[in-house]
Amino acid sequence: MRKLFLILTLVAVTTVQAESRPLPPIINNSTYANGASYSSRAANQPMLDLLGRVDTLQAELQQLRGLMEQQNYEISNLKQRQQNIYADIDARLQRVETGQGASADISTSTNVSSEENLAIPVAERNAAAEAAKPKPAVKSKETEKADFDAAFASLRNSQYQQGISLFKAFLQNYPASEYSDNATFWLASIYAVIKDNAAAKQTFGAVFTRFPQSDKASLSMLKLGDIYLAEDNVAKAKQLYRQIITDYANSTSAHMAEKKLQSMGQ
Repeated sequence: MRKLFLILTLVAVTTVQAESRPLPPIINNSTYANGASYSSRAANQPMLDLLGRVDTLQAELQQLRGLMEQQNYEISNLKQRQQNIYADIDARLQRVETGQGASADISTSTNVSSEENLAIPVAERNAAAEAAKPKPAVKSKETEKADFDAAFASLRNSQYQQGISLFKAFLQNYPASEYSDNATFWLASIYAVIKDNAAAKQTFGAVFTRFPQSDKASLSMLKLGDIYLAEDNVAKAKQLYRQIITDYANSTSAHMAEKKLQSMGQ
């Protein structure tokens, strides 16, 4: 009986100890590395997407900058080539203007052409004259530039009569063209070459009167002064040279006008 009591007492003590033992803590997997990584990535996904778009835009911006730099370089080269061509033509015209026999050659060729035309029947001459009349130009930038280039090519090839016709037609067909100042200047230059001083003076005057901001304005005024000086109209030449220095100070034409005045004792 006593043994049974001891056994029951031992079982009771063991049960109480088991019930009083604390339970192990509940593990929250979200607090560990894998859970933390997943939660952080999900929260930062919009920011990652935004950074990716910014990188893409920066790459596209760099490409656009490269294209702009290339286009600016090509435009600069084209402008330089055009300026070189203009300078070369202007130098040629100056040599022709100061040379001898230019007007005689032109008048001779004109007479020959007139004699040859007399051998052509009247009907054919009339048809040819009608075909040679300037046609209304299609108002587009492409044809406008092509017509100016054709007129300038005639000047460059010393086809002065053809150049006069083409430049006059250009100014008539494109009165508001961006090339109007250049067309007027080169037309006046041809008149100066063939010694048509009246037309040259009027046309050079039109350049700086109608296009005072053009880069050809001061040069036109200088050439007009040179024509007056060649005609021994010294007073008018000096007036124009002084006007260049006043209106277009620091320009190449102004420096040339100063030298001309110095050579004249002014």
